Amino acid sequence: MSVMFEKPGLVMMNGALVPFAEAKISVMAPGLTFAVAVFEGLRGYWNAAHGQMYVFRMAEHLRRLQFSMAVIELGDTAPGAPFDQQILELIRANSLREDVYVRVQTYIDDWGDMSATGPVGSSVICRRRPRTDAFAQGKHFAVSSWRRNAEDASPPRIKATANYLNSRLAGLEAKRNGYDGAVILNRDGSVSEGPGGCLFMVRDGVLCTPPITAGILESITRATLITLAREAGVEVCERDVGRTELHLADELFYCGTGQELVPILSVDRKPVGNGEIGAVVRLLQQHYDDLVRGNSSLHSEWLTPVFN
Repeated sequence: MSVMFEKPGLVMMNGALVPFAEAKISVMAPGLTFAVAVFEGLRGYWNAAHGQMYVFRMAEHLRRLQFSMAVIELGDTAPGAPFDQQILELIRANSLREDVYVRVQTYIDDWGDMSATGPVGSSVICRRRPRTDAFAQGKHFAVSSWRRNAEDASPPRIKATANYLNSRLAGLEAKRNGYDGAVILNRDGSVSEGPGGCLFMVRDGVLCTPPITAGILESITRATLITLAREAGVEVCERDVGRTELHLADELFYCGTGQELVPILSVDRKPVGNGEIGAVVRLLQQHYDDLVRGNSSLHSEWLTPVFN
């Protein structure tokens, strides 16, 4: 079994540590039958020199989780200790000393109809997740025929499991057609995001990304990179990006908690720039890696150490 799909030993289920095989929800839970569920994905980064793991921007992720819960009207408080405590306890209990991925989920459990607001169940899983090869090698994308779901239909700014059906359809279409990933457009034909990640473009020396009103998740990775770019002296703009601009870009990349920063080498089999990974992407990758592993003096407030 690959590391990507390796099952963890212990998980948190409704605030209690249990073996993975015993972590169950009801077959009729609205979280399953009606996708009444929201989640967050976080990363923990191991620094061998420090003998420490750092969870990146945990507070921001958990604030977004609370926002998502409020929007879909989960009526009860999730069971157990606060999620920040559950995350740290779970990593320690699994004795992990390497890069990890953490997923926190809340959902309507037990039994109920589409409008049920409780009871709220929760789970926290943590598993090994090394950096993807695409971080160094890049990927090839295509513009999807599927359009992004709209703010007045299924708002993308919340991290709801239901929204990821849209991403799944776009991602599967791209892979069927021989690509690694997809660019999803809005109804007006401008760029939104990819399946599970936000998009950045370098054009004429300016780093551009679609605004949060473009049908994107309010990405914590995206916000981090905007800050890091500006601190590195890179001009940044948030504006609508047209589809054809993807073919005028000097560099493109895709970002999110899972994939971090993935260079995009081509779109619809047309090379981006000279078809190689660009200088701005490499600069941001280095600054990002230094930050999340605790090797930078900047933004230590974004790092939560796991081990005492």
